[in-house]
Amino acid sequence: MFAVTVSDSTQVAEARRRASSAAAAESGFNEEHAAQVALAATELSTNLIKHANGGQLVVNAENRRLGLLALDRGPGIADIDRCLADGYSTAGTRGNGLGAVRRLARSFEAVSWPGRGTAVFAEISPGDESWPDKATGPAAVVLAKPGETVSGDAWSSHEDAAGVTLFVVDGLGHGTEAAVAAKAAVGQFDTSRHDPPAEILAAVHRAMRHTRGGAVAVARVEWDSATVTYAGLGNIVGVLIGAGGGERRMVSQNGTAGHIARRIQSFEYPCSDGVLIMHSDGVATSWRLDAYPGLIKAHPMLVAGVLYRDYNRERDDATVVVARTRSA
Repeated sequence: MFAVTVSDSTQVAEARRRASSAAAAESGFNEEHAAQVALAATELSTNLIKHANGGQLVVNAENRRLGLLALDRGPGIADIDRCLADGYSTAGTRGNGLGAVRRLARSFEAVSWPGRGTAVFAEISPGDESWPDKATGPAAVVLAKPGETVSGDAWSSHEDAAGVTLFVVDGLGHGTEAAVAAKAAVGQFDTSRHDPPAEILAAVHRAMRHTRGGAVAVARVEWDSATVTYAGLGNIVGVLIGAGGGERRMVSQNGTAGHIARRIQSFEYPCSDGVLIMHSDGVATSWRLDAYPGLIKAHPMLVAGVLYRDYNRERDDATVVVARTRSA
């Protein structure tokens, strides 16, 4: 995952080039699909310039999916549905931008608040109809500290019929060695993902001993019992938010995975229909989701994107992971 800053017209071409290159490198994307990605990236980036005085285009290509997330702090859109209608424009253009992107995308959603900016998410696939629709599955924004080429943060997830398990790691510091620590942690999670959170965390702690270590957290959402079991070492933030309001911050133990773990313990929390949000310390903790009316019902990638946009500290790697607490 990477982000392209789009603050003038010359950077639109850079956003298009990097997005289409990412598509071309991803399995299943032929020249036609890469061209669709290029068009969508162009339209989203152009909108950032014309309507918001710039923003960021976040690109994520993995597992035969390519997601484009356009984030801005512009004047916002009072009526998104009207803006999606071809022919509507506030900038004297043909007004086909967002409508064209929606037609190209397998999954498309936008959120906006007057005076507080807009976030648009579009996901493009190679066109395989058997490809599962994961619109309500976990999603994340994971971006390296400005100036770094790799992120020392990482995440993973495992979903089955009974629930979903989420994993977030923040390798100590940033840069290459932090990324090595995060890779070791994710590798162990992928091996231990069927185990309870405390056992996963203990295994990850052992697997990170040869690295610089880091902060780690595991959350398991059980659909039938409507509970979340959470285990953490260090300062990964985990928050449960109900659809009707109410916020519960979950407990992590002091320590550094791979080095110091005086106690590894899990805690269980009831969860109503809502979202589970986990993030690294590259994101400030002062956010409140109810400051964005309707966002809790949006695509998880939009929730992650808006929190990243407004609370990214910009001096460290930043990760925000969002998952529903009810099965679709």
